[in-house]
Amino acid sequence: MSPRTSPEQAVARYENLPVGDRRAAFRAIQHEALKRCAEDGLFYAQFVKTRDEADPDHTVKPFPVEYEYLRALWRDWERSQKSIVAKSRQMFVSWAECTFATWWARRRPNQHVIIQTQDWADAVKLVCVAGGNKDAAYLGRCQFIERNLPKWLQLPIKENEGQIAYPNGSLIEAVPGGADKVRGQVISLYIGDEFAFQSEAWGVWTTLAPLVQKGAKVILVSTPNGAQGNAFYSLYHGVPREVPTSG
Repeated sequence: MSPRTSPEQAVARYENLPVGDRRAAFRAIQHEALKRCAEDGLFYAQFVKTRDEADPDHTVKPFPVEYEYLRALWRDWERSQKSIVAKSRQMFVSWAECTFATWWARRRPNQHVIIQTQDWADAVKLVCVAGGNKDAAYLGRCQFIERNLPKWLQLPIKENEGQIAYPNGSLIEAVPGGADKVRGQVISLYIGDEFAFQSEAWGVWTTLAPLVQKGAKVILVSTPNGAQGNAFYSLYHGVPREVPTSG
């Protein structure tokens, strides 16, 4: 068995190639990297940058793909049609769901990804803020992810307030709380952020359940918000529904 080539040896070989061969090698490497990004979400995630407003000295940080709990969460999202995640704050879970949303939209054509929160402003901040096509001072999280990918991985997306449209026909869309906001929608991937705080969470779930049977993927993520009658609590713990009047 021949000894494995070290990264340093590989770089040296690449730099010693004629210019034409070097360009061809780069295109081949880029093609393989793009292919693997589409097939392996955690490979894609290692190229993602996140924003940390709480650290003024280091606001832009790599997505922490080395955290085992995030890797396990990602694998569950890939494997399961329905995933319900109870979280605490400052665990990168919101960044993980936005990274997963961009990966899902990129890897398959004509995907409709919805990210819903109770308030429209919060949903927009997760997806895309107004003025993004110019130079928005503050970018939505999905928008920030797309803007900060390596140049070879960037796509010619179209940005509008609460929406990112991809050249393959996929769309990531922010929507505010309310069952009527998702009713009648054809959804490929639904992400309910802070689902325990959505006032019409039971109505949203009733709307989503038939879509899951047809193949849609549903991810519900939230910090806790009480127990009795709360839809997120009941779904997370498998408690039978008891005539709730709110989420």
